[in-house]
Amino acid sequence: MIPWARPDFYGYEEKYVKQALKSTWISDGSFIREFEKKFSSYLNTKESVSVSNGTAAIHLIFLTLGLKKGDEIIVPGFGYMAAANIALLMGIKPVFADVDLDTYCVTAETIKEQITKKTKLIVVTNTYGNVCDLSSIMSLAKKRKILVLEDSAESFGSTYKKKQSGTFGDIAMYSFQATKTITTGEGGMIVTKKGKDFLKKMRSLRSHGVIKKRYYHVYPGHNFRLTNIQAAIGCAQLKRFSKIKKERNRIYGCYKKLFEKIDGIQIQKFTKNVYPVVWTFAILINEKIFPKRDKIIEILNKKKIETRNGFYSPCRLPIYKKYKTSHLKNSNFLSRNVICMPFYASLKNRQIEHVYNQFIKLKKNRI
Repeated sequence: MIPWARPDFYGYEEKYVKQALKSTWISDGSFIREFEKKFSSYLNTKESVSVSNGTAAIHLIFLTLGLKKGDEIIVPGFGYMAAANIALLMGIKPVFADVDLDTYCVTAETIKEQITKKTKLIVVTNTYGNVCDLSSIMSLAKKRKILVLEDSAESFGSTYKKKQSGTFGDIAMYSFQATKTITTGEGGMIVTKKGKDFLKKMRSLRSHGVIKKRYYHVYPGHNFRLTNIQAAIGCAQLKRFSKIKKERNRIYGCYKKLFEKIDGIQIQKFTKNVYPVVWTFAILINEKIFPKRDKIIEILNKKKIETRNGFYSPCRLPIYKKYKTSHLKNSNFLSRNVICMPFYASLKNRQIEHVYNQFIKLKKNRI
């Protein structure tokens, strides 16, 4: 079976985890500080805050910003729905902006259409390793005096105008879940341009609302902490990140060379300003030439090739049925027709060629 994704390790993970275990600091510990420091160094940001996962990062950001019931946030209509889901949990209204059909990303134009007096935050998602057109989005947000959260869960290492994804928004978060570009199993990170008071509150809310005095709760906080063992794995992954990027670039190049000439599919596009570290190879299926997307997934799975559908748009999720979604034409179309191919750093070129050969057989005139 060629899996859709799998974590890859490069030798230091076991060594560092053993060090963490021997230290007996398996919850808190020195690897956490080291991971945060090295992550900041890579991004060239002042400070990073580690958390238990990417969704926890979003939840912590919302809490630190003081978002409350009745507030509105703008989120993409196509992309992982973590921000919208947390909004529902907190009584915040998610307002959906459509995405571009080529890049799968929201634009300043689609965001602008959804801004109201109640808009407190714009969430942009750098889907599949792409990066949104952040210059125009940040310009719009600045004019309207609205903060921007950059969801970079899938775009660590990607750059826009030669700057790292996650360094444009007022706040950004990353995910280290097992399928991500670097992994700690579960885990996440937050970076922000906001000041020391904001960071102080965030770190307090991350750990039960305590600041200095043990068991003295300044805020009604949560436990969003990353463990020392997970941070040890993160340090090991960062140590080999140049290799991970190189391999992912190789895989994308191999896929692109094979698939870009196929009539009936469209590869996700990256603008000239974006240099992506691709998270998955996503293509848009033309059902006049190929079977329906879900049928393709079923057939390839029987051939021992795991693929995945694109994200569900809110149009297709019952939990969002009371929200306005009729304008999400592109998001809904992508939701029904995007398929994602196997993608992980140790995937071999011959395996990619096998995936291609099995896929091309599915053209309707060949079935």
